[in-house]
Amino acid sequence: MEKVDFTFKRGGRTKQVNERQAQLLQRAGIGTYRTRDMASHPMVTKPMVAETKAQTAADDGLDALDKDQLHALAKERGVKVHHMAGADRVRAALREAQ
Repeated sequence: MEKVDFTFKRGGRTKQVNERQAQLLQRAGIGTYRTRDMASHPMVTKPMVAETKAQTAADDGLDALDKDQLHALAKERGVKVHHMAGADRVRAALREAQ
């Protein structure tokens, strides 16, 4: 087992202990520990997809339909929605099913 630095809550004393012991002590609320793999890493970001979804959402023509028409379209496409769902929820379900 790998040794880690465990910091006690009371007094802030640091002691090297086995990682398993540190896990148990932390669960008991006695203190905290950090390993090297817990260190901060550079954040990896993904490209924004919301812009492309917004563009396709405007092109599907669902915004022009009212609640009853949307429910009929959902039933026709086999998309299950609650019978009392509002127009926004039905639109979201239809767009998700595409």
